[in-house]
Amino acid sequence: MSKSDFVILDLDNLTNNDKANKQCNTMALNTIYNVIDSKVFEQIKDCERASEVWKRLKETYVGTPVVKSAKLYILKDKLTSFKMKDDERIPEMFHRLQEIVNDLNALGEKINDDDISHRFLMCLPPRFETLRLIIIRGELKQLTL
Repeated sequence: MSKSDFVILDLDNLTNNDKANKQCNTMALNTIYNVIDSKVFEQIKDCERASEVWKRLKETYVGTPVVKSAKLYILKDKLTSFKMKDDERIPEMFHRLQEIVNDLNALGEKINDDDISHRFLMCLPPRFETLRLIIIRGELKQLTL
């Protein structure tokens, strides 16, 4: 049990604090139940406290520190080696790049817009060299995704 958990010592004689904690827990559980699908519910239905549910969901979807570290390593490698595919259009490539960046951000790794813009421009194949030069000669620092 963590510091954020609560314990009700006497169910027959609830204090005002116990009532407030119980109500907050019920509200938090209901909120979580309303936003998850039935498959996810099956993973958490045995939890009685919202803090337990949150911990289980975090471990399932973010992972332990070791898993998180491995995910970061893989995503950083994907970003470093990112290239446009031969049969890919620019919007599709941009979407793939944005997914990697979003996943990195979700794991707490912040990527600067400058770095993403640079990666995007450097991934363009030679047929886009003129476009790349026009953008680079402009205000690249002011360029946003």
